Amino acid sequence: MTRFDRLRREALASCKIRGHKMRSLARGIDFAIWTCSVCGAGVQVLTHPQPNEIDIGGPAVALNCPVMGDGND
Repeated sequence: MTRFDRLRREALASCKIRGHKMRSLARGIDFAIWTCSVCGAGVQVLTHPQPNEIDIGGPAVALNCPVMGDGND
C-alpha cells in the first residue's frame, strides 16, 4: 500500500466517523481534496507536506457534519 493510499483511507475514515458524505473534488500527483456533499466541509491529503503543513487536514476531519448531526441529539 502506498503512502497516498494509507493517508486517503485514514482521512476518509475520519470523515465518515464525523458523519460526512465525502466526494472527490481534485486530485494531483501528491495531493487530493474531498468535500462533504451535504455540508461542504473539506479534507485534503498531502503525501509530501512542507515543514509547516500536515499530511491530513481540514474541517471534515475536525468537526462533525452539522447537517447530519452526531447521533447524540
